[in-house]
Amino acid sequence: MSASETSSGRETTIVDNEIYNLIAALAAKLHGLAAYDKYEADGQANDPIWQELRQQDEQAARRLLQQLDQFAQQGRLRAG
Repeated sequence: MSASETSSGRETTIVDNEIYNLIAALAAKLHGLAAYDKYEADGQANDPIWQELRQQDEQAARRLLQQLDQFAQQGRLRAG
């Protein structure tokens, strides 16, 4: 997905902003989930903060996926 800037300074992509934002947020959550494995390996694996954050990010990622699935069912994931 390639983004470019318009004369107004806003980025445009082949998907609308709402879809782009969902995909970007999902990517960030998935990246965070991968990082927690490293953090647990680097330190105290039983530290409850990593388990708590993992659960929160997993829940958020599932919610984002549900929203993308809903948009797909509505036909909104087609390239514009």
